Amino acid sequence: MMAALQNGRVSTNRLDASVRRVLEIKRNVGLFARRTVPLDSIAHIVGSRTFQDAADDIAQRSLTLVRDTTGTLARLRSARSRMAVIAYGDELNSYVGQRMLELMRAGGDTVGFFRLWPMSGAASYDSARFVINRAPTVVFAMNVRPIAARGAIALPDSLARLIMATDSVKPTVLVSLGSPYLLNQTPTVKSYLIAWSGVRPAERAAARALLGWSPIRGKLPIRIPPAYSIGAGIVVADSTLPPIKPPARVIIP
Repeated sequence: MMAALQNGRVSTNRLDASVRRVLEIKRNVGLFARRTVPLDSIAHIVGSRTFQDAADDIAQRSLTLVRDTTGTLARLRSARSRMAVIAYGDELNSYVGQRMLELMRAGGDTVGFFRLWPMSGAASYDSARFVINRAPTVVFAMNVRPIAARGAIALPDSLARLIMATDSVKPTVLVSLGSPYLLNQTPTVKSYLIAWSGVRPAERAAARALLGWSPIRGKLPIRIPPAYSIGAGIVVADSTLPPIKPPARVIIP
């Protein structure tokens, strides 16, 4: 900057004007009164009704139904059901699937639940199969997150096999709460819904979609080889919703 001033590329007046704009922005956001972010205020601000409603709206509008070839998701939306929800997440997401479960039960579905982890062994998979066998329909809520230095971003092979085996014998919906590429490991799954994230609003959005309380209008911003290109997505509009009135808002902490 000093060289630019000395050789005339930047005038003093232009530099003063630029600095003044920066200082005005800082003043407008209150940086002269407090230069650091008050961490104790984050929960109060981000957790406010306004921001939570905005997050729920974004999560709902981003839901993308990639596949529903046998209409399993459509049937779940049309009437209250009995099902099993099998959740999967790493140790940093100990509540994966819990908000979906609570909201679906609040909406009238009868839901059995079991959670699997990356380190789950044969006994845990046997317990998951027990819950699956007791239900006529199964929802797999999978939170596969991209984490630095973790290696492959994928489901455990044993879990991918369980999903496809279940899908081959009973109505099954695979819900991605993270990586959208789970079809690469479970190519035969007939119903695939992407909620994109394991955060609370995404789980609530997925549950509302399964309950038939909200439309599904998202489109893929990426390709899922080999069959699904950018812009793919099945639209499920309001006209297909069942003649029931959902509660105005069910708050899941």
